[in-house]
Amino acid sequence: MRRPSRFLVALWFVLTLLPLPALLNQRAPGWSGIAFLLQVVLFLGVGYLGSGSLGYGTALVSTMVLGLGQLTLRRVWLGNWGFWWATLGIDLAAAFVGALLWRWREEHYGADFHFDLIAPWYERLIHPQDPTRLLEALQLTPESRVLDAGGGTGRVAQFLQPAQQLVVADLSVGMLRYAKEKPGVQAVAALTEQLPFPPATFDRIVMVDALHHVFQQEKSVQELWRVLAPGGRLIIEEPDFNLPIIKALALGEKILLMRSHFLKPEEIAALLPPEAHVEITSQSGMAHIIATKT
Repeated sequence: MRRPSRFLVALWFVLTLLPLPALLNQRAPGWSGIAFLLQVVLFLGVGYLGSGSLGYGTALVSTMVLGLGQLTLRRVWLGNWGFWWATLGIDLAAAFVGALLWRWREEHYGADFHFDLIAPWYERLIHPQDPTRLLEALQLTPESRVLDAGGGTGRVAQFLQPAQQLVVADLSVGMLRYAKEKPGVQAVAALTEQLPFPPATFDRIVMVDALHHVFQQEKSVQELWRVLAPGGRLIIEEPDFNLPIIKALALGEKILLMRSHFLKPEEIAALLPPEAHVEITSQSGMAHIIATKT
């Protein structure tokens, strides 16, 4: 299971150390509520990221030191404690919840609460893209057996027709509830690192905007290749990490505590076996890695 990078943990610790409540509280009394929410969110993140990178006990001890350090900075900055000394207990409680959240996620090997939470609004927030380019690359037939790996709510799978069999595999049970409502779609709860299918099950496999969310990307690609039938085609669509705007997007997802880890298109292609016939295309910020199993 991928752990948070040391850079991200260090950045979050520095943000937590800043006396944000004191700074905001100096401007106007109305900022106190916002300052309090910031305080809780920052310490929740420290408990979560710190547990993932440093270990459970070390993260909580570090949080206590950070809380006391922030109190000291408020004293130096403002010359008084104000009522913010009382937030220390809430800070530690938030960090404890964050630590428990990481432990729960670790025990469930990647159970992703982010997508379960946003499942009801996912397709409203992220509208399906024009599938024309994807369908042209897939070259589907009525006999095609198709797998949409990491397909979530089936927002892409609903366009993958004609097909004899259409399966959406995803870890988020919340997302799959909506995938099952799509006509002709079968929903399977599974990690892409451990797909519950025999070798050579599918003629076409797609993974759209999902590879950067999985824990073990190399193992996931190997599994997709394993269940792809000879003569079949695998298409991995990912944001093109060569572009600066995509790098900014990746940073934003890190700040939101998502497990995103973006790869450049050529790095994704390198995860495929040597015998794969690979083509890489990029358009409108999205890269297509198209691999044929000869």
